[in-house]
Amino acid sequence: MPYAISAGAKVYFTDTGGDGPAVVLGHGFFLDQEMFAAQAAALSPRYRVVSIDARGHGLTEDAGESFSYWDLARDAWAVVDELAIERAVVGGMSQGGFTALRMALLCPGRVDGVVLIGTAAEAYSPKQKVGYREVMDAWMGSMPLAPIAKAMASVMIGGTDDDKRPWLDKWLDSDRTRIRLAAECLINRESIADMVGSITCPATLIRGVGDQAFSHDEMAALADQLGGAAQLHTVAGATHAVNITHPHEVNEILLAFLDEIYRTSSHIGVGR
Repeated sequence: MPYAISAGAKVYFTDTGGDGPAVVLGHGFFLDQEMFAAQAAALSPRYRVVSIDARGHGLTEDAGESFSYWDLARDAWAVVDELAIERAVVGGMSQGGFTALRMALLCPGRVDGVVLIGTAAEAYSPKQKVGYREVMDAWMGSMPLAPIAKAMASVMIGGTDDDKRPWLDKWLDSDRTRIRLAAECLINRESIADMVGSITCPATLIRGVGDQAFSHDEMAALADQLGGAAQLHTVAGATHAVNITHPHEVNEILLAFLDEIYRTSSHIGVGR
């Protein structure tokens, strides 16, 4: 299986391969790289799609030590380096977006664009931190997981039973305590709102209208905070994981964004 070695982690990823420009994607909390299966299928005829499992999720292994989204950004760059990719569009959903922003801050000269799905640059408020900690404590506690997981699937994924079922099955078969360090990373993440103005590459932001994690105002604020051209798209009928439930709409947005970046770019053909 494909892994890259980073400080403190053995990072699992998938790679569609090919000679097209690279798109590196990070998933949301409780999910894994499979959430981008529809994007990999739609984009791969023209683009090389690399999807990464974050620490505490999927098949990535870590040393059991505390980490931050800066560490996850370095993990992602370790994958990019393992694949000998020079430049990429980087992106992600929710915590994957937190990571993508930090990727762009760490290596701005290697980032051609940023994709941000249901995410923000601000830290959580004290009230939000209390709410998220209650959710995480319940998830890792001794109460039956099934009712908690079903509620989470409705809020996070929404859509149809077919949209939710693969994730419910994964959650109910998993070690429910594995997310402990990832939860601390999520709850304690710092604001980088005063830093993202230095990200001057183009950005596309996508939000499900029913997203309860990040409001329209929060994502509009992020679009304004970024230093380059940024456009916020909303998708009706979607919640947080909009790319799972509404792949057609999201894929159209992504392809238009990527095609605009690379239409006349000298980076075409140097995705590897």
